[in-house]
Order: sequence, then C-alpha cells, then structure tokens
Amino acid sequence: MREGVYRALLAAARSLPNGIGIIVLDGWRPWQVQQYLFDTLHEAIQHQQPGLSEAALLERTREFVSVPSRDPLAPSPHLTGGAVDVTLCDADGLPLDMGTLFDEALPASHSDYFEHLKTLTPQQQKARDHRRLLYHSMHQHGFTNLPSEWWHYDFGDQLWAYYGAHDHACYGPAELDTIKNRWSKQLG
Repeated sequence: MREGVYRALLAAARSLPNGIGIIVLDGWRPWQVQQYLFDTLHEAIQHQQPGLSEAALLERTREFVSVPSRDPLAPSPHLTGGAVDVTLCDADGLPLDMGTLFDEALPASHSDYFEHLKTLTPQQQKARDHRRLLYHSMHQHGFTNLPSEWWHYDFGDQLWAYYGAHDHACYGPAELDTIKNRWSKQLG
C-alpha cells in the first residue's frame, strides 16, 4: 500500500480500544490478480444464475469486484495502492466476528446490512458493533468505505475521491519495483 495509506491505517489501529487491532487482508494487487478475481466471480455468478442478462451479470459481479483496469483515469482501486481490505482482531490476533467472512459475495457483506434489520440476534448485534467500530475508526482517519464490502476501505484512490467528495484522486495505477524492472531501467 502507499505510505500515506499505511500511516493513516496505523493511526486508525492506534485509535481502537485496548485489546483490539486491525488485520490487513489485502492491499495493492497486480492487474492480473484483479482480472482473475473478476473472472472467477463472474463465472461463479453465471453458473449459479444462468438466466441473468450480461448487463445484470456485470452489475452483480461489480458489486464485489472492480473491473480490472489500468486506465490512469479509472484504475482498479487495489491497483493504486490506495485500497485496503481489513478486519478487526482481538489481542491474540484472532479475527472478530464481522457477520460474514472476508470476500463473501452476499448482501450480508454490505457494510450497513445489520443497520437495516429490525431485530438482531446477540451474534448479529456483536457483528454490527464490530463493523461500526471498524467503520468509525477508519473514517476518523480519512478512509472511505465501499458500501458493498464491510472490509474494503479507500484512501487517495478514485473511490475515496467519489465517496469522500474530494475533487480528484491522489493515486493512479502503481506497479511494484521488481528486480526485472530495475535491471531493465539500468540496462535500457
């Protein structure tokens, strides 16, 4: 992730109550991984709901995985290093119950899912409270949340600009500085 994202994430983690921490589940990812995730979910939804139109299938897929893009004006959020997937953990580093697992493509994964239920079980109340704690800690330190994923937060990318009403994104696509890239530059 970008250094600015890392520093904001540290501040968010430090603001949590004693005994609660943050686990980073995913950060920067290469375009090929984004393509794989998109294709895999697209195929799974198509298999499960074969009657969906292509437009509906695309919309359902995009609910949980961004379209793979290297476009400097609209890169996939994780490709910028500005997107981070996180969850809360206890003092032993064990994940807290958030109501769904990370990357579950279900309506229950929407950040505000438990806010719309009229009655909650004690377990659902606990998951709701964990989501609230994560959301408020991250938001307090400049992150925005993707509404369809309780775990996905943005800082400086185009989703951050959109959901945070910022004039523009700070981060575009990023590539790792691999040894191959360094040698190519040195020998090129």
